[in-house]
Amino acid sequence: MVYIEHTHSGATLIPDTVAARAATMTLGVPLNMEEIDADMAFHPAETLVISCGTVTFDLDLGKVLILWSNKHRIYQLPKGRRNLDEPLLAAALRETYEEAGVRVKPLQLNIATRATPPSDPAGHQRNPETTDGQLSYEFVGACTYSDPQTVVPASKTVYFFAATADSTITPRTGTQEAWENYVSCWVPISEVARKLRFKAEVAAVMKALDDVKKTGLTIGGADVLVS
Repeated sequence: MVYIEHTHSGATLIPDTVAARAATMTLGVPLNMEEIDADMAFHPAETLVISCGTVTFDLDLGKVLILWSNKHRIYQLPKGRRNLDEPLLAAALRETYEEAGVRVKPLQLNIATRATPPSDPAGHQRNPETTDGQLSYEFVGACTYSDPQTVVPASKTVYFFAATADSTITPRTGTQEAWENYVSCWVPISEVARKLRFKAEVAAVMKALDDVKKTGLTIGGADVLVS
């Protein structure tokens, strides 16, 4: 069994468990197909909601773009469902523009990911687990929960991407859908944990901030982030 430990940056494997699993793999122990079969489940597409959003920073001023929902009376990150055949990153940028009226640019960061890296011309063996130390536009993480806005029960996954924009530029109006009623807000990083309604979205911001720092980028006010 794999135990999960929750941190500000999200869920991580407890080190002792990671070491035990690594030792098992090194010893060449055969996979337990019965265990895999019992754990595996199929979900029809109509029961899975894919949503995409951004954690957008003004790197110079140390601010984060969030939304005030007049409907729900909460602060949240910009996000929304992807369109048919739409790439995840494109959906995240589009939804941010539609909901916030702000054109944002994705940040290329050093993000630890399970995505497979490009083939190594030198012929070195690729890490089959985590790709780290390479710049990419991968999502920094995802929030998962049961979608409360569907008649048919559905599981929702929101993929968040790191982005940047200029907070001094006035957001455009008229970009939201008819049923949306959001107000764009740029808040200091130190206020994120107090403002955002959902802890998982706070964790998304903190993970994106960690990746910004890990990449070597500077961001104003980052040292005053509070939990």
